[in-house]
Amino acid sequence: MPTELVSPENATLEGVRDIYDSALLDVELDEENGFVVIDDEIVARAKLSDSKERLQLIACYKVKEEAARIDRLELVNRINDQYVIVRAAMSEDDELWVDYAIVLKGGTTAKHIAHATRMFLKVAEMAVKDCDEDGIVA
Repeated sequence: MPTELVSPENATLEGVRDIYDSALLDVELDEENGFVVIDDEIVARAKLSDSKERLQLIACYKVKEEAARIDRLELVNRINDQYVIVRAAMSEDDELWVDYAIVLKGGTTAKHIAHATRMFLKVAEMAVKDCDEDGIVA
């Protein structure tokens, strides 16, 4: 992996894809939608913030249509209460989103990005499995 620091000045989606390729993650660049698709333990997306100061990692989960709104929100609250490393929310499309931000401002290494992404993939999956007490995730 390159030793050059990744910072807002040099961060690109192509560079993020290359970091993940070097870390042996199964990835694909979706230039049209502006993110890298990571297909490892779960499917997630990596997207640079507009300022390129953060690399946002997002895993989306379908929720059963018949799930009550209160059950959806309780799932989000359980994840946010029990897993402080990731953040959960319901999207406008009623998907469960679990996300994590890697700060690029000031610079970070490719190795850190790869390790933080692997950690996110594991924690997001564990959080959904542990907290979905009502079985609402499809």
